[in-house]
Amino acid sequence: MWLTRLSLRRPVTLAMILATVLLLGGASIWKLRLDFLPRMEMPFIGVFVPYPNGIPSQVEKEIVAPIEEILATLGGVDEINSYSDTDQAFIGVNFAFGRDVNMLRMEVKNKIDQIRGDLPPDVRRILLLTFNTSDIPIMEGRIAANGRDLSESWDLLDQKIIAPLQRIPGVGRVNIDGVLPTQVSIYLDFDRIMEHGVDIGHLFDELSAANVELSVGEVTDRGLRYSVRTVSGIDGVEDLRELPINERGLRLRDVADVIYGAPGLSYGRHLNGEPAIAFWIQKASGYNTVEVCRAIRNELDRINQDPALQGISSFTFFDQSEQITDSLRSLLQGGMLGSVLAIVILIVFLRRLGMTLVISIAIPLSILGTTIYMFLAGRSLNVLSMMGLMLGVGMLVDNAVVVLESIHRKQREGYRPVAAALRGTREVARAITASTLTTVIVFAPIVVSKSDEMAVWLGEVGVTISITLILSLLVSLSVIPALSVRMAGAGGFTEENGWVSRLRTRYVSTLRWTAIRHPLVTILLIIPAVLAFTVGMMKVTGFKPDPMGDEGLRRENLYIQFRFGDNVDKWRSLAAVEKAETYLETRREELELRDIYSYYTANGGGIALFFNKGVISEEFYTDVREDLRKNLPVQAGLTYMFGDEEGSGSGVKGFEVTLYGEDTELLYDLSDVVKRQLSALDGVSDLRSDADGGQKEIQILVDQESSGRLGINASTISQIMGLTYRGVQLPRLNTGAKEVDMVVSLDPSDQESIENLALLTVGEFSGRPVRLEQVADFQIVNSPQRIHRVNRKSGLTFRGSYEGEKLDDALKDIRILLDQIEMPLGYGWSFGSQIVRSRQQQSEMGMNMILALFCVFFVMASLFESLLHPLVVMACVPFASIGVFWVMMATGSPFNLMAMIGMVILIGIVVNNGIVLIDHVNHRRRLGEDIHEALLIACGERLRPILMTAGTTILGLLPLAVFHGAHIGDAEYYPMAWAIIGGLASSTLLTLLVLPTYYLLANSYATAFAGSLRALRHPRTKVVEPRETTP
Repeated sequence: MWLTRLSLRRPVTLAMILATVLLLGGASIWKLRLDFLPRMEMPFIGVFVPYPNGIPSQVEKEIVAPIEEILATLGGVDEINSYSDTDQAFIGVNFAFGRDVNMLRMEVKNKIDQIRGDLPPDVRRILLLTFNTSDIPIMEGRIAANGRDLSESWDLLDQKIIAPLQRIPGVGRVNIDGVLPTQVSIYLDFDRIMEHGVDIGHLFDELSAANVELSVGEVTDRGLRYSVRTVSGIDGVEDLRELPINERGLRLRDVADVIYGAPGLSYGRHLNGEPAIAFWIQKASGYNTVEVCRAIRNELDRINQDPALQGISSFTFFDQSEQITDSLRSLLQGGMLGSVLAIVILIVFLRRLGMTLVISIAIPLSILGTTIYMFLAGRSLNVLSMMGLMLGVGMLVDNAVVVLESIHRKQREGYRPVAAALRGTREVARAITASTLTTVIVFAPIVVSKSDEMAVWLGEVGVTISITLILSLLVSLSVIPALSVRMAGAGGFTEENGWVSRLRTRYVSTLRWTAIRHPLVTILLIIPAVLAFTVGMMKVTGFKPDPMGDEGLRRENLYIQFRFGDNVDKWRSLAAVEKAETYLETRREELELRDIYSYYTANGGGIALFFNKGVISEEFYTDVREDLRKNLPVQAGLTYMFGDEEGSGSGVKGFEVTLYGEDTELLYDLSDVVKRQLSALDGVSDLRSDADGGQKEIQILVDQESSGRLGINASTISQIMGLTYRGVQLPRLNTGAKEVDMVVSLDPSDQESIENLALLTVGEFSGRPVRLEQVADFQIVNSPQRIHRVNRKSGLTFRGSYEGEKLDDALKDIRILLDQIEMPLGYGWSFGSQIVRSRQQQSEMGMNMILALFCVFFVMASLFESLLHPLVVMACVPFASIGVFWVMMATGSPFNLMAMIGMVILIGIVVNNGIVLIDHVNHRRRLGEDIHEALLIACGERLRPILMTAGTTILGLLPLAVFHGAHIGDAEYYPMAWAIIGGLASSTLLTLLVLPTYYLLANSYATAFAGSLRALRHPRTKVVEPRETTP
């Protein structure tokens, strides 16, 4: 109580402290960084290996397998996923949360260095990738020109767009895709190579040796020291064309075309029907996202006015600052409206503006104090911390209400203002401290565990709520008593409203019947009847948690993927995309389309539709999806799939299933059975797998006898084939203005002929060239477009969409179905990583709820110095689930993961009423009152503060529940808000009615039990009176 005494004795000091909080809090709000999410390092290392013109099977064998084997020896590895694609390999290693990412990066680098010599010699770059929330692009956009393809305009875009954007303070990196830097490409002409009998291997050696500059040491002459360096004789592209390549004077231009320009791309993209270049911008650490995005927009406006870029426009379709400001604005508006509604509740109960303002002062002081902490701790104001602030708005006045109500009651009992402030605050200090700690402690398991990203996000919310509530407790123990003394002199306190008095009278009468006269009826009939009715309604309505569901998620895009039944080149994909674009363009206004974005590549393509704001709804998505499924132009060999790679993103629920085993071919055989079974399930649509749309592969079978007789081994053949078809990177060429990459390969048009492949010179024997057809046979086989491996086993993934009500029900059906399929020993299946992660989050959430219950129990046991009374209060926690069900059903809100988070928060909130009630009953009993009298008086006296605190919390959350604009990413807050509102409403009502009955029965049985124990320990000795005898 020293804090209360200090505030009463030093009012000027208290006023200066409050002024300091107001001043520093305002400055902190102004200086806080605005981010979308707090910074978090993911325990993940990605290994990316470019391997131009490699095929998946080759990439798997020569690159992926060796890297997987060495990385598997690292400690703490959770999972290794690898993807072998045409031209590249990617190996992703997931570690346990909590590991130091910088140390992990060093360990991975050291391991790869150990096997670097075992990888193909033409692997030149190995990139290690990490991910944190700062890597999320803050802006994405497109660069387009009317009727002009910009894929060969690297220099222009680099100088006029990329470089200016890169110079903006706070911009970490500007990435661009769809255009490559200018390079020197040497395309060998097959016919001329054959005509002149050029040895390709010897030609590559000549080109590599001709463009080398080396430092060869130092020379000392007459006391002076000179460095010596050999300088390439090639000075620009023209010198390169005139380069002699053999002793007969043959020059490079005689057998090859030397082109200075941008290399061709194997893919392309359109935006609103025009060729487009993609760009995305990442922010440097420590900068305000909103300010950086504003500077980028201003620079883009300036760039668009540049005369050198006439006809070229750059614009954005994703701006993270808009997400931040929209989310924060929605939360702020909801919080402010909630504050107003909470104040209205106080006015209704208190009837005096002065008392209402005294209590309401806890809101700004607590929030401003929290912003000071956030600024000093280096935290940012993001959607998670803002959510923590807004969730706490309604609870910030709870302690102040209880303290002021207690002080008011002491003044009515005749105490002078200062004595009433001290006694009233002291009487409830322990109870409000415990109730605050119970709300705070529920986040402790989440903050401490940090088991996954969801725990980290919730930890951010929990820390913010905890700081605000602790500050509100300090305000209630210091500021509220001091202001109550000033108000007493001004006549600030009034008697209760008549309706509150009448409500108390009826409430006490009800307790006489339920708790004192008929406790067993209440316990054995009324409560079971309420629970049974609720459970019955849950069965009838089919209500159950659906954490996997996507209801309550924001949707802004609709994705359509193109699946071709056979191998097609990028030009066939382009034609299909353009036909679909043309159709969608005719319905732009009807479908409320803002932008139509498309991409195309060999064997695939897709379209993303971006809608105008304000038109998106669940029904809208369903209608548009079904409309386009029926009416998109029919094209031979093409199937439209709705949803992204994991099946979601288009108003449908996506799922993934992966088969794994040692033999890829056997997995492909199993895939036919699995796909047929999955397709038969109700609600499953757009099912596709890695086995679909494979590509044709030419396998070269080297005849060992023939090649050995001609003095050519398989390694030499593979090397020449790789150099010719995959190409080789030569030393960079100095063109005078700058250095550029130089690549040599067979002309792309010559690579399309199998006959040219057979006639390729792979060596020499007895002065005559040896053709590939002399030492090898050829066969054409089907080959996967991508090879996926999971934990060093081959994997084959199925992706599909589910359009039924509950995805969880579909997953159960899928599990039953796949478990019935007989698979060879060592083969199995698993759900995709997103589903597995969601399951883990559910499990973690359940464990956190259990730990939260224990933590709350420990706090209450410390308050009451009893194990019995905490159990009595905890018995009221299940009452919250009744209200959650009825509110969710009435409002049609989904019981998803956000609602489960609300249930965790409820554990710490719903016990507060019981704590305040039981503590006051115990206080009156210590004054000597009978248990029944103490119970009735205490419950009557605590009715108004309990109703006020519950009302302020409920109305404080109501705007977040009603208005669906507040969100974090795709997840909206309203299911969590409704869960807290419903749970708190039902628990408050039932706690007021049932907790007194629990309390009386528990004390009665405890007293009887204690008496029985005393009787057993100290049995009473029977006294026998002597009989009278007659002589």
